[in-house]
Amino acid sequence: MKKITVILSTLLISGSMIFAGDFKPELHTTPSVRQQGYGGFYTTDVDGFYSMYSNPASLGRRRAHSLFPGLDVHVGGPLKDIPEIISGVSNMDTDKLTKVISDNNGLKLDVDVQPLLSFGHTSSWGFGWGFTTQAFMNATVPGMALADIQGGAEAVLTLGFALPLINSDNFLLSVGATAKGFGQGATAYNGNLVTFISKMKDDPTSLPLYLSAGFTFDAGVYLSICNTINVGVVYNNPFSMAWVAKGTIGKPSYDFKDVTKLDQQLSAGVSYNVPVAWTNGVITSFRIMGDYRNIFGMFQKGSRNPWLELSCGTEIVFGNICSLRFGMQEMLPACGLGFKLGTFNIDMAVYGKELGLEPGSSPVMNGSVFVGFTY
Repeated sequence: MKKITVILSTLLISGSMIFAGDFKPELHTTPSVRQQGYGGFYTTDVDGFYSMYSNPASLGRRRAHSLFPGLDVHVGGPLKDIPEIISGVSNMDTDKLTKVISDNNGLKLDVDVQPLLSFGHTSSWGFGWGFTTQAFMNATVPGMALADIQGGAEAVLTLGFALPLINSDNFLLSVGATAKGFGQGATAYNGNLVTFISKMKDDPTSLPLYLSAGFTFDAGVYLSICNTINVGVVYNNPFSMAWVAKGTIGKPSYDFKDVTKLDQQLSAGVSYNVPVAWTNGVITSFRIMGDYRNIFGMFQKGSRNPWLELSCGTEIVFGNICSLRFGMQEMLPACGLGFKLGTFNIDMAVYGKELGLEPGSSPVMNGSVFVGFTY
């Protein structure tokens, strides 16, 4: 049992993706539960602390927001079978795991956790900072003979600044940028699931361990007309560097000799703030948003179907207390519910995630919950 604890802990304290046996660092900072409820990050979503990650230019609005440590959990896959999966792995019960895999025509499982180590602040004078941590574990298991399992975590320090080029009552044009420094570690396995379970039992320290450190930049532009029509453009990772060291869990390496870069991404979107004065305060906010999230992908071979990069969503806030959210991302629905009592927040979301390259080829249902303090 101690060895199982060691390997599961390692899966949750390391972080990045493994592709065809090659290591490629990738930031796993996910949208907040609130944002997942209406379809993820939007370039015109400029309300709240996480807007700094959606679009650095949002800092040009000069609104103060803070993130305090809270618990943020995302789980994707056959949610009703999670207890059986945990029991099967903990007890090395291959019969139980075989049944779960067979009942679901293959197993796809994603777990993302932002523990009580994330906090930050955006100021009323254009600066922002954030320290975020995230652990994840994901598995794709078509059958007992083939399993692709990764686990990891990251710690990211983000510093941002935005400058409002034009700032009047009816017009705002802002440009901004964020700089991110990160550290990650990762372990992964690709092969027979029974062999993996045996390896966890007999010698988990032989699994590979990749450590990486690096930095990257994001840049954005935000335009608001009469606080009604909004346009945003964000360029993620225009310049980045990451250094990688490869070892094993039993013998980590700190020889950071491999140099790589993070994938670049260009996104653009528009939103409309629906007038709500006629509701006499019953509805305090009503926004409709749409984004295209990977423009570069349209010109790259082997990219996902372009329709998977399209997203749209809406959030309706009642009395600054209750929020209803609906949306679509990766051609799958999303919905969410939130309650805000002063600085205390509870957010819940259910949303789809497409793991394949074509719509509907490998969909996974996800559930998320956040409990914490923000303002």
